[in-house]
Formats: sequence, C-alpha cells, structure tokens
Amino acid sequence: MTRKRLALIIAGLAVLPGVVVFGISWYYSVQIEDGVLRVKHDPPTYEVKVVELEENQVKLRFPTEEELRNEPEKMGIEWDVGYAGVGETLDVDGAEALREYTLLDGELVVGEEVRFDKFAYPGDPAMAHSITFQEIKFASPLGELTAWQVDGSGETWVIFVHGKGASRREALRMLPVVEGKELPSLVITYRNDTGAPEDPSGYYWYGLTEWEDLEAAARYALDNGATGLVMVGYSMGGGIVANFLYRSPLAGQVVGVILDSPMLDLDATVDMAAENRNLPAFLTTITKVITSFRFGVDWDAMDYLDRASEISAPVLLFHGDADEKVPVSISERFAESRPDLVTYEVFAGAPHGGAWNVDSKRYEAVVGEFVDRVAR
Repeated sequence: MTRKRLALIIAGLAVLPGVVVFGISWYYSVQIEDGVLRVKHDPPTYEVKVVELEENQVKLRFPTEEELRNEPEKMGIEWDVGYAGVGETLDVDGAEALREYTLLDGELVVGEEVRFDKFAYPGDPAMAHSITFQEIKFASPLGELTAWQVDGSGETWVIFVHGKGASRREALRMLPVVEGKELPSLVITYRNDTGAPEDPSGYYWYGLTEWEDLEAAARYALDNGATGLVMVGYSMGGGIVANFLYRSPLAGQVVGVILDSPMLDLDATVDMAAENRNLPAFLTTITKVITSFRFGVDWDAMDYLDRASEISAPVLLFHGDADEKVPVSISERFAESRPDLVTYEVFAGAPHGGAWNVDSKRYEAVVGEFVDRVAR
C-alpha cells in the first residue's frame, strides 16, 4: 500500500464520524418535522380490550402491565360508537384491571376494543353536562373559526384553548366550574383543527401564529359584552396564550390565566423527548440546528419563559410530576421566575394534561377559588 493511499484512508476515517453524526442528525430532523411540526389527524387506535362487563364494572385487558399502571383513576374510554366513564380500580391481575364504569353514550359489549381518554366526557357541553350552549362563528386572519359559547351573567369571559391535535372536548372537565360561577365562556377552535382553516405551512407553530386566532376570539368576546378575560391554555394552548399576552394589543383585557401542562419552551420539550430515546445531547443540538435550517424553526421564539417578566395578570399553573411529554421543569422555572403572580399546583403521579384526572376535587376547588379572585 502506497503512502498516498494510506493517507487517503486515514483522512477518510477521520471524516467518517462527522458524516455519520450529520446523517443521524439529518434523520432525526425529519422525525421532528413529521412528529412535532407537521399537521396530522390520524384516526384513533383502540388497543384495550373489554373482557368482562357488569352494570357498574368493566374488566379491561391492556397491551402491557406498564400501560395499565399509567392510567389515572378518573378517565373516559371510547370506542367507535360509544363512550363511558371509568373510575376507581377495584382489582388488578397482570395486565387486566377491574374498574368502576358508567356508560355515557352508545353500547359497550364484551370483546370491544377501546382507548383511554383523559378528556373524560363525550360530545359537547350539552351531552357531557347538560350545559346549554350555542355554536358560534368568528372571523380570524385565515378564515372562519367556530366556538362553543356558554352564556352567563358575569362580565368576565373565559376562553379555552386546547392542545396540539386535541379538540374542544379538552375543556369539558373544567367547564362546569366556570359555568357554575355564571361566567360566559368560549371554547374555541383554531387553525389546523379538523374542519378549520389550515396554516399555509402545513405546520403547527406552537403559538407563533396561532395566537392571532385567540386574539380573534378575544375580540369577539369583547365585542359581545366582555369587560375582562380569563385565558385557559392546555399544553400547546399554553404557548398560544403566552404569545397572545406578549403580542396582542388586547392582552390588557386579561384578568387571569390558567395553564395546564403548558408547552412554554419547545426546545426543552424536544430535549426531553430526545433523552427518552437515549439520544446524546450533542446529537440533539446538531439535530435542532439542522431542523432550523431545513424547516425554519426559531427555537428561541418559542421559548416563552424568556419574556415572563412581561406578564401582568395572575396565573394559575397546573402540572403533573409524571408528565412525559412536556417537562415539569418548564413550569417550575416559570413559577420561580414570577412568584408574585404564579400560583403553582403540582399533582403527584399525574401524566401530561392529567392533573384533573388524578384529583378532580382538588383541581376544581383551586380553579373555583382562582376564578372568584380574578373575575370582575
């Protein structure tokens, strides 16, 4: 072997690790584009099987024992043509659990495959709670959007903003508390929801663009008698609310904010997902740089904690310490940065968006006290 050929081989081997790292990072940037940014409305999958059924009890077989343990006590189960509420776990045998059960819609039979649902109630306010509402429309920058409007005698309106890929049903757990306080409310849709106008990019932007739809809903409320607003944001909806507070001229009308498992820092959220995949930190950093270059992601712009000093309204903040989607450290940082405004409620054992499901009585009591304090 000549010295020249040997030198070329050594040089190639020196370059190879960099090429491999770049290739892996390029691959994971595609994963971020597909799993984090791209709008998709995949059909639900049903993987939990009904093996026994009595009037008030149902025995369910989970794919694994770990999945059984991950489900809070107060949940919904849904299938193609029905919905039920499930409560206390009465017995566990391997991957099977016997739980309290209440049929809410349709018919459930042994052998049916179901899925667990944290939103806990089916349909709309009338079906879930016998709450009278109307479906209204409001104009947004991308076109017409819809909302459930629940009337009330109060002058402070509550606006609910669901999380990424979710639906308005996410608000059905908190809605009875607000309705019980006689406060009008809007449970809104926004761009990229099923049936709503699509963002031209085909992506979710975690509040960077969606805040304009929330502003349109706020304007509707103010035009229809609201003198103050309480914003409720779940998960990505928390980022939408935060950017509204920073960007909208209507932010001064907000008298209170309720955030549940808020995604206030997409960068940190992606870091946690990478850690869960055992991806080295340096590889995650390179992946995010490539993602910025390929897909136009501005990570700094989606770190809403950087501007927390600008928030002036009281904030009620919920997060579960078992959240595996949005780091609880985000809420901890937020609470520590604004102790003058933030009331922070941590729920032990609660998964992402599942604080209510772990302890609904405590959750609703805290919401009621907060609303009493801030509503005009």
